[in-house]
Formats: sequence, C-alpha cells, structure tokens
Amino acid sequence: PSILIVGGLTIDVFADGRRAPGGSVIHAGLAALADGARVETLTVTGPEPEAAEGRARLASFGPVGAADAAATTTYGHADVDGLRVLTLLVGGGSVHASAARALPRPDVVLFAPIADELTTAAVGEIDAALDAPMTAFLIQGWLRHLVVGEPVRPLRIDDVPADRWRTFGTGDLVVVSTEDLADGVDDPFGQARALRARIGERPVLVVTLGTDGYLLDDPRADRMVATVPRRVVEGAPTVGAGDTFGAVTGLRLAAGVSPGEAADAGTDAVIALLESRR
Repeated sequence: PSILIVGGLTIDVFADGRRAPGGSVIHAGLAALADGARVETLTVTGPEPEAAEGRARLASFGPVGAADAAATTTYGHADVDGLRVLTLLVGGGSVHASAARALPRPDVVLFAPIADELTTAAVGEIDAALDAPMTAFLIQGWLRHLVVGEPVRPLRIDDVPADRWRTFGTGDLVVVSTEDLADGVDDPFGQARALRARIGERPVLVVTLGTDGYLLDDPRADRMVATVPRRVVEGAPTVGAGDTFGAVTGLRLAAGVSPGEAADAGTDAVIALLESRR
C-alpha cells in the first residue's frame, strides 16, 4: 500500500532547548513505513537547518513535494501538570496543492495539518488531482486557535468554520483527540455526537482518549464502541502518537479490514512507539 501525507513540517523546541524537525509528516511517515507502506509527502518548510534536516528525512521515506516558505512553523513544547502544552513561536507558509500532480497516485491520502498551512480549497484540489481510494483527516491542526507567542488553544466546535466540516465529511476516516476539542472534554460520547452532526454520515469517526483508548463511531454500525487498552505505557513522550494512530488506521481501512480492527492496529502501533521511548 502507499500513503501520501499532507501537512507542514515543524521545528519543535523542547524545554531543554533542543530543536528538532517534527510534524505529522514525519511521525505519520515513520509509522506508515513501519507498517510496510510506501510513503509520499506533500509539505511546506522554511530555510532553517532543522527544516533542511527534516526535508532530507522525508526524502528518505519516498517522493516529496515541498513548497518553500520564509520560515518553518515552530512550536515550543512544555509539560504542564502532565499535559503537553504547545506554544506557537513562528508561523509558517502554505502547502501548494499543485505539487500533488507530480506525485504518484497513492492508496491513501492523509491530511494532517499542524497549523494553518492547509486550506479546504487546497484539500479539494489535491483530492481532484489524485482521486485516491481512501481519504483520511487528522483534524487537530484545523481546530487550533493560533497566535504567535501564545499557547495553542482548541477552538469550540461551534467556532470551526462550516467549510471545514463539509470538507471533513468528504473523507472516509476522521480522527481527533479529546485534547483537541474545547467542548465537553469529560463527555467523549457527546463530542462524537456533535462531530457526527457536522461531518455527516460518510466518514468513520474515531475520537482518541489518550491512555483511555478510543471511541469508534462507524456509520454502518448501530452503536458507538469505546475501547480501553489492556496495556498503558507511562512516562514516555506522546509526541506523534495521534499521527501514528491515524496513519496506521487509515492504511488498514484501505486494506479492507473492519474499522474496529483498523483502530486496534493503530492502537498497537502507538503502544509500540511509546514503549520504544522508555
């Protein structure tokens, strides 16, 4: 199977001062490679040394279409009371949809923005250019209130523009974490119902619950299913866990397995990632 991952590269700045390339394109790409997939990337980066390192890493995965920007989106990472807090330090550029035409047609397109680098119009252009059998959305980047110098805050569901919900509704899979939603954090079932009302009946919807597992809403089933993993990995950095889950779940769905089996495979991939960091 092949997967095209669409999203901006980031420079991640950690509490100890370390700077490294990151973003969904790297984390999801590594997960897809580990799952046996061929990986393509459509991204945008600036000229910084960390960005050059990131582009080289993406090129080692497979074909890359990369737009140039004045700067790379840069996030500061901090741990506050056990929760990861992101601060937008530098804004980046936009993904150029035209570059998708030069890439091979994938089995899965995974849209996974990290800031405001991917418009819904660009999503439509990429979809039209590639006509991939499976389209998946990791929607966290579209749900962020972003101001340079301030911590990232999740948008309220009602504040997300209607064109984004219509775009998500064209996909086959939508993945979001409870951490990315400002409404009803303690009620994932309520969140899922609110999301379903906005994205329509087409996509499989997965709301991830951190170490508590995930909530699966398959529109072809008669009920939502909540799953709690038997193994919980404590004390490991969770950066990239959502990207890992989304990439593997999308690939397994494209391979024809059931949504539950696909999400279980995504969970297993996250557990393996976290265990490798301990």
